[in-house]
Amino acid sequence: MGMDVYGRKPDAEVGEYFRNNVWWWRPLADYILEVTPAIASKCKYWHSNDGDGLTKTQALALADVLQGEIDNGSCAEYARFRENQHKALPDEPCTICGGTGKRAEPPQTGPGDRPCNVCGETGTRRPWATMYPFSVENVQAFVEFCHHSGGFRIC
Repeated sequence: MGMDVYGRKPDAEVGEYFRNNVWWWRPLADYILEVTPAIASKCKYWHSNDGDGLTKTQALALADVLQGEIDNGSCAEYARFRENQHKALPDEPCTICGGTGKRAEPPQTGPGDRPCNVCGETGTRRPWATMYPFSVENVQAFVEFCHHSGGFRIC
């Protein structure tokens, strides 16, 4: 599943469409909500694909703030901080094999005789939070989209 973001009145191809799968979109939307609360509040449903979005003026203001965050290094600092937070999280017991490294016959979960393909037979896996990537490049791509979107809606 992903978030398809459509430009309302794009003035260039880059402003027609922006897409992130849910793994990439959630951290991007959370970042937007954190660093641009006044602008971001104009869209109530960042984590839903119900068609909410921003006007042209709001999208341009968002793009300007995000570009400023990129230009002054704050976005990269945020990405490093987030990555370090994720690295510091301890592994968790694998819920598919019950932490044993051997799983039950699918579709069942829990200990069994089959090698666990989820944890690689280690019995542990990285926490879900670490599955949501964030990058300056993704923010920059969204900035370019916003600049040329003429406003957007999240579908």
